[in-house]
Amino acid sequence: MKEIYGNGAYRVLKLSLASGETMPRHFAATDAFIIAQEGKAEIVFPDRSIMLAPGSTLPIPVREPHSLTASEDFTAFVIL
Repeated sequence: MKEIYGNGAYRVLKLSLASGETMPRHFAATDAFIIAQEGKAEIVFPDRSIMLAPGSTLPIPVREPHSLTASEDFTAFVIL
């Protein structure tokens, strides 16, 4: 992940994962919003999983544990 913008109120990160790469289970200290740009990835929560594809958006509540696995080369913007 690379921060592309940040100020006192929020940050915008660019997430890039190669096909098969996994972001281990984690949580954010603030609410987060994902905007998928390219490729596909599965995000897994304790009670559900969601496939992200180009144009998908997803809010993630503060402290909700999740992991992410790319099934194709995947890029997204994450707003925290």
